[in-house]
Amino acid sequence: IESNDLIDTQSWVDSRKRLEYLLCQFVAVISSSSSLPIILFLDDLQWADEASIEVVKQLLLMSVSSYQCKQFFFVGCCRGNEMKQDHKIWTVLNGVR
Repeated sequence: IESNDLIDTQSWVDSRKRLEYLLCQFVAVISSSSSLPIILFLDDLQWADEASIEVVKQLLLMSVSSYQCKQFFFVGCCRGNEMKQDHKIWTVLNGVR
């Protein structure tokens, strides 16, 4: 692996982490400034990629740990017959309980 490849990979990871952080901050601001609940509904979770699942994980962890985000709810749907028991979303959901 060349050093340029490592820099590009690190840059991509940093960009993804910044995007996750900004999305969490956005949800926190909206949740704290509204008296109505904020609901994130995602369908077809059986096709979710690892990056999308990581964003959901960060949002759920933020909502559990932050007093400001008590009005944030996550609703996810999937086709049970197409989703294996070792799918990463189950690990995330079990870890947030």
